[in-house]
Amino acid sequence: MRRISRQGRLHKFAANFSFLKGNLLILTVSWMFWFPAIRLTESYGQLYIVALGASTIILGAINSISTATLSIVRILGGYIADRYGRKKILTTMTFAITATYLIYAFAPDLEWLLPGWQWILIGATLQNVFLLYQPALIALRADSVPAEKRGFGFALTEFLPGIISIPAPIIAAWLVITNGTVRGMQIAYFAAFALGVAAGVVRLWLKETLPERKDKRQGKFQSDFKKEYADAVRFIFKNMRNIALFYILYNFAFLGASPLFSIYAKFFMGLGDAGWGVMYVVSYVLYLVLLVPTGLMVDKFGRRKILLLSLGSLVVFSFVYAVAPLNMPYDLRLLILVTIYSAILLANVAQVNAVSALEADYIPREKRGRVTAALAFVASLSGAFGQALGGFEYDAVDPRFPFIVLTVFMILSLVVVFFKIKEPETREE
Repeated sequence: MRRISRQGRLHKFAANFSFLKGNLLILTVSWMFWFPAIRLTESYGQLYIVALGASTIILGAINSISTATLSIVRILGGYIADRYGRKKILTTMTFAITATYLIYAFAPDLEWLLPGWQWILIGATLQNVFLLYQPALIALRADSVPAEKRGFGFALTEFLPGIISIPAPIIAAWLVITNGTVRGMQIAYFAAFALGVAAGVVRLWLKETLPERKDKRQGKFQSDFKKEYADAVRFIFKNMRNIALFYILYNFAFLGASPLFSIYAKFFMGLGDAGWGVMYVVSYVLYLVLLVPTGLMVDKFGRRKILLLSLGSLVVFSFVYAVAPLNMPYDLRLLILVTIYSAILLANVAQVNAVSALEADYIPREKRGRVTAALAFVASLSGAFGQALGGFEYDAVDPRFPFIVLTVFMILSLVVVFFKIKEPETREE
């Protein structure tokens, strides 16, 4: 009986992961190269731009312009994903976006032509142009995960590459501390380029998930584009307008504050490069530990409940991050900020898992690229305004002010979800 019971448990365990195959497996493997590239460059990326001569106002403008660019190109990307398929745009643009890492890497060496931060602006803008593949990526992943396992599935596809990525921010911190911010980040961007090429090669094995359309015509792009996006907008107004409102509020504040976490910790709170590295690495490890349990909770307890819990946590911890006292020993200050920042990241990932699953539950497969792109357009445009204002608020008002704004908008987001957002009676496949 014990052997049978053990075999039964093993069978049940294997069944929980049975969906990790085909496209989902290929995407996950590609992210095992892509995620380390992101973690290598993300951890000190904003500090790198400042080291190249950008003020926080310029930093906010760079992030705002690149995010606004992304919001526009996603519309075209969503149309392509639903009309011509997911695979071709995804694989082609993966190689294109990888090439932009070279602009970041060579920026300090090209300052005889333009200031370093202006090269970063060019690189960031091109990077977001090439991210027009995002609707295709989101649609292909949603197409590949059963509806009842979306929370777990989305979390798992981030958890496995995340484990591989744990050394990346540690390596980035070592590079910056031993070589300085500029030289250390140049090395990181060259490494990210090599990893991106590997991710692109893996994605060549993806299979198309969009059924062949009988009405696919080559000569009526403009009229078809308008017609199909008009249909997507009608769908959002009828079924998802409150989710769109949530995205506007949430992204305005969270994207507005996100680029400033490292600046605030290093300069205003006085933690330096090493202290920020500790904050980033510890919070990232904790995020990975709780990523899959969070996805399971989304499936077990429902998208809305986890969304409410995550927003409530963000209200509390964003406020504490904003008012953390300066007049305390360095070690205690570091411990408090590590704890708060980790909690903010965990709450954000719970929110992302919950709202991503909820979004997929609402949108039929044949509309997924366009509707996702339209929602992302609204969210990114709001985030772009938030980023432009965030840099100004930090410089012209007070370094704490962007995080006060974050707290207020998390309260508003919580109110919208509590009173206006419900889960659909039937989940789309």
